[in-house]
Amino acid sequence: MVMIVDPAAPHVTEPDRITSADGMFAATVDEGWAGVVLSVDYGPPPSSGGRNLAYNPSLRGGLDQTLTYNTGTRAWVTSQSKYGRGAAQHTQLSTGTFCGTGWLITPQSTAGTVIRASAWIKIPAAVTTCFFAWRNASGTVGTVSVGSAPRDQWVRITAARTLAAGETVDRVAVACNAPTGTVWWADGGMVETGVSAPSDYVDGDQAGCVWEGLPGASPSRRLTSADIRQVRITRTDPAAAEAVPVRSGDPAWAIGGVGTAYDHEAPLGVPVSYTATPIYMNGDTGGTSTLSLLVPAPPPGELRDLWIKSLDQPGLSTRVMISQWSGPSAAGRQETADVQGSPYRALAYDTHAAESVQVSIDVPPDRVDLVRTLLRSGVLLAQVRPGYLTPDAYFVPGDIAGPTPTGKLGSSGGYGFTFTIEPCARPDAADQPMRMPAWSWDILADRYASWDAAGAAYTSWAALSTDGVT
Repeated sequence: MVMIVDPAAPHVTEPDRITSADGMFAATVDEGWAGVVLSVDYGPPPSSGGRNLAYNPSLRGGLDQTLTYNTGTRAWVTSQSKYGRGAAQHTQLSTGTFCGTGWLITPQSTAGTVIRASAWIKIPAAVTTCFFAWRNASGTVGTVSVGSAPRDQWVRITAARTLAAGETVDRVAVACNAPTGTVWWADGGMVETGVSAPSDYVDGDQAGCVWEGLPGASPSRRLTSADIRQVRITRTDPAAAEAVPVRSGDPAWAIGGVGTAYDHEAPLGVPVSYTATPIYMNGDTGGTSTLSLLVPAPPPGELRDLWIKSLDQPGLSTRVMISQWSGPSAAGRQETADVQGSPYRALAYDTHAAESVQVSIDVPPDRVDLVRTLLRSGVLLAQVRPGYLTPDAYFVPGDIAGPTPTGKLGSSGGYGFTFTIEPCARPDAADQPMRMPAWSWDILADRYASWDAAGAAYTSWAALSTDGVT
């Protein structure tokens, strides 16, 4: 069978997807509605690492949840520290004996578990031995020597031990053997399982980390994508003094690090940049991702040269033809008073009002009802191509005239509306819901009989939330 192809028919192409350098933030220009679909996916959490079983690893405020190992004296001092405000200071009482600090941990008793310990130590003199001891309440399970340490500097030492059947470990100590009178310090204890090398140090007081229970008395872990709850997305325009929040991204929900937003307020025909900032369950924010794009404006010669957009219902937005556009006017704000004995009046003045214009538009018959509803839907956004030298304007139409037959648009004629665009401030974007043209939970419910059917139709939560765009 021969397939006949009309060469004049437009080719169907997938919209371009712009991705940030780190691959976590993406945008797709929705040319049909002059908007942008924004999506974030911070990826799966790491399978291991980033969890510290030591209860008070940075010795926050004292030596709570730690124990003195063997002989020697131990004190909490603020004159030295690797993390937090202080460290454990040890004084060696006699040569040939061991002294150190043990951190309480979440008990481990599964045979075959590899427990890796690390700690930061600072020793001002050469030592005979540094080692770790895996212990429980009744004694030492085992020790591993790590040799000597450099002098007069903080250095991280580490060792690992595999639990044998019947063994339990509920504390891990770092210790040294040094000449009598030696003073040395320990800080930043970290105890992990399931890692072949020490992870970057973690305690719940660090940015991007949380305590799993009471601060300084429980394990802590680094926040991952699984802990992301929201994402804040901002847009920077060429003419703007500062970034503004995207209406449905201030913030957007991003449970597990996956979320979407829609922006139909970007200026047309000029490059803009977007920045996404993840917000974790504890309120901390993560690193930002940035991308740039351009939302096309109606090209020169295009009759439908004015976009009128509804902020609350993007699906009502439409592009119409301008039939008349008055010169802009800006009302003055002045108060005057006569001054006795002077030919001049006293003048008080304020900033001029924003420029307003009188607009007449022409629409085809099949869009009359839509435009009638649009003009009565609340706050609107008017946008034209950059060449018109007219800034984007938020406004609420006052008096509306029309529809009035014009006969200008083809054999079926057209209908005119007239109204005034008097700009108002951009409505607050905080905590606004996700809104996207032609897609909502109601449409999803009508299309699919069950959640299982909806889930089978989309490859990801991001795809479902945007009807397959992301």
